[in-house]
Amino acid sequence: MVISERDYQHSAKLTVGERMKKTKTEKPQTKCQLTRKRSLSKTKPISAQKTDESVNEISADADNRLKVKNVVEKQRRKYQCEVCQKEFGYSNDLRKHLRIHLDERPFSCTQCNKTFRQAGCLKNHIACQHGTDISYTCDYCTKSFPIKERLRLHLRIHSGFKPYHCLICLKKFARGGQVTQHMVSHANSKKIGCTKCPATFTNAANLRSHLKAHYGIKDCCCEICGKTFLRIDALKKHINSYHKNVKSFTCGICKRSFKGHLTQHLQTHEQHKIYSCSICNATFAQNSQLKVHTRVHSGERPFHCMVCMKSFGHSSVLRLHVRKHTGEKPFSCPICIEVTFSQLPHLKTHMRTIHKKLESYLCRTCNTFFRTKIQLQQHNDLTHPTVENEDPENSYDSHGQFLDTTTSARALTRIRLLIAVLLKKISTPQRLKQLGFEKRLIDNVLISALKTSGQPYCDEDRTESEKLRTNVSHFLKWTVPEKLMNDYERQRKSVDEVLEELTTKNGAAV
Repeated sequence: MVISERDYQHSAKLTVGERMKKTKTEKPQTKCQLTRKRSLSKTKPISAQKTDESVNEISADADNRLKVKNVVEKQRRKYQCEVCQKEFGYSNDLRKHLRIHLDERPFSCTQCNKTFRQAGCLKNHIACQHGTDISYTCDYCTKSFPIKERLRLHLRIHSGFKPYHCLICLKKFARGGQVTQHMVSHANSKKIGCTKCPATFTNAANLRSHLKAHYGIKDCCCEICGKTFLRIDALKKHINSYHKNVKSFTCGICKRSFKGHLTQHLQTHEQHKIYSCSICNATFAQNSQLKVHTRVHSGERPFHCMVCMKSFGHSSVLRLHVRKHTGEKPFSCPICIEVTFSQLPHLKTHMRTIHKKLESYLCRTCNTFFRTKIQLQQHNDLTHPTVENEDPENSYDSHGQFLDTTTSARALTRIRLLIAVLLKKISTPQRLKQLGFEKRLIDNVLISALKTSGQPYCDEDRTESEKLRTNVSHFLKWTVPEKLMNDYERQRKSVDEVLEELTTKNGAAV
C-alpha cells in the first residue's frame, strides 16, 4: 500500500494523544469521550519558535517569582529589636530574642531550680544532667549522650567533618556557633576587658574562665589522681588520655590510633609542604616541625634537664638524656628478656646482629614477630581482638622515642627523675659514685642509700611501683626535717606531691 504525500502530512499533524488512542484497542466511546476527541482533532501543531518563546516566558516568570520572594522575605522581617537592631520575620522570634536583653528565664527545672530562656534548653538540661532512660553511644570511643543531636555533633570529632566555614578566611568548623564566635576575630569587637591584663573578650563567660588563670583557681579536680584543671574540658581530656588510655582517633591512611592531634598527623601524608624556612628554604608539612627546625638556626634550647641543667632543642632528646640519670632502659629484647636498652635503635641493632631478625615487635599471644608497631596493632585487632595490649612500653613518638602509655608508667618515670634531682642536691659526687648513680637504675641506687645508712627499706616481692614508693617514703622521712614532713602529712600530700614540691620549688629544705 502506497501512502500519498498528502496522507503523510495529515498523519504528521496528528497530536500525540490521538496517536496513542489509535494504538489502543477500540472500545465503545461515551458521549463525553467523543466530545473530547473532537476538541483534540481541532488542536494545531506547536511550532519550534513558539516552544522557545514558551521556555523564555517560563524562565522569565521564574525570575520574577524569585524577585517577588526576595521582596516578600525583606518585607517579612518587619520585627526589629530596639536594643541591638536585629530583625526578625515573626513576632514570636522577637519575643524569644528579647529574653536575652531582659535576662528572662521563664522555664525552670523542677529538680534543681535552674532556669532557662527556652523550653528546648530545659529539655536538654533534664536529659543531660538528671538522666533519661535513653542514651546514644559513640561506636568509636564508647562515650554516651542523652540526646541524639549531641552524638551527631560528637561524631564530627572522629570523622573530621566540618560543614561550616568562615566567609573571610575560609577556616572550617564543625559547628555553626563556632563560626559565629570566630567571626568576632574579624570584626575586632572584643569589648569586655580583663582588669589584670590587657586581654579583651567578647563575652563574660570567656572573661570568667580567663580570670581563673590569674587567681590560680583550678576547681575541676580529677577524682583518680587529684590533679586539678581550669576547665572541665581539660579534665575530661586528662581522664580519657591518662587514666582510660582512650585513643579515639584513627588515621584512615596508616591506621595508627591517636589520643588527639589527628588533623596535624594527616598533614604528614600530604605531598605538599606548605611551611617553609625563611633562612634555608626547607619545607615542612606541619608548623610544629618548622618551629623545631628554626631552633637549628637560632640556637634556642628551651628544654632543660632538672638534674644537670643541660639544655636541648627538642623534648625527645631531653627524654633520652634523662635516662642517663635515672638508669631507665624501657626497651627489652623479646627473646633474651633480661637484655634491655635505653633507646629503640639499640634494640633494633641487637635484634639484627644477635638474632638475625629485622622484626623487633613480638605478639606475645601467638609469638609472631612484626617489623613495625602499626603492623603489630593491626595483627592484634584482626587476630586477637579480645586480648588487651599487655606491652605498654612499645609506644613511640614520631622520632622513635619511647612514650609511656599508662598513668602508672608515666608517674613512675616522673618519680625516678625527681629522686635523681633530690639525690644530686643532697649528696656529694663521691657519695653518688659509691651508690652507682648514673650506672644503674635509680630504684637500686635508692635502696643502696637506705641500706648503707641503716635506714628501713623495701626489697620484697612487690610491684615495681609499690616498692619504689615505699622506699621513697622511707627516704623522705630520713632526709626531710620532721616539722616539714609533719606538715605534709597533715595536708595529706602523696609521695609524688611531696617530691614535686621539694624538687621544683626554690629554697626547699632537704
